[in-house]
Amino acid sequence: MVLTSLGSAYAASLAARPIITKSMTSAAIFGLSDVAAQKIGGSFDDAKRTLTSILVGLFYFGPALHYWLQMITAVIPGFGPRDTLFKTLLGQSIFGPTITCVFFAATLIANSGLAAGLKQLPQKVRQDLFVTWSSGLCYWPFVDLVCYSIVPVKWIPLGYNLASFFWTIFLSIQAARAVGA
Repeated sequence: MVLTSLGSAYAASLAARPIITKSMTSAAIFGLSDVAAQKIGGSFDDAKRTLTSILVGLFYFGPALHYWLQMITAVIPGFGPRDTLFKTLLGQSIFGPTITCVFFAATLIANSGLAAGLKQLPQKVRQDLFVTWSSGLCYWPFVDLVCYSIVPVKWIPLGYNLASFFWTIFLSIQAARAVGA
């Protein structure tokens, strides 16, 4: 009963304000993921790091996911195995590395300021993008398979947001690694 009511309220919010709803969902999940990542790391004392994660979810991931899924399902409208594999390939080669670089940039800027953060970004990308991206290849294709094959289209963004909770824990840990470490 409670889940049904919550699902109905979320569906109504999605229909009325899709980008805001997806952005707020992403912000909450990214914030909770960072809190979990800090607890895994043995402390919770970096509110700026959590705020940065929330802002990336709110202003980048939520809207980007909305438009990415809209575009990918328009270009590849099918949900069969071949279409799912193609969507996965595109997501893993374009969307995944892009969100990772944005997350790295936001973390560096929050910690070091705009100029210094952007100056460190190329080294951070060389240091951590490949391992982060290749780790994602062990996780996101399975999420894609589930989302594109059994999740109703209107719920795919929520499915990705829920899956991103676990991924963003890892991403937050990777982003917090010092450049040159």
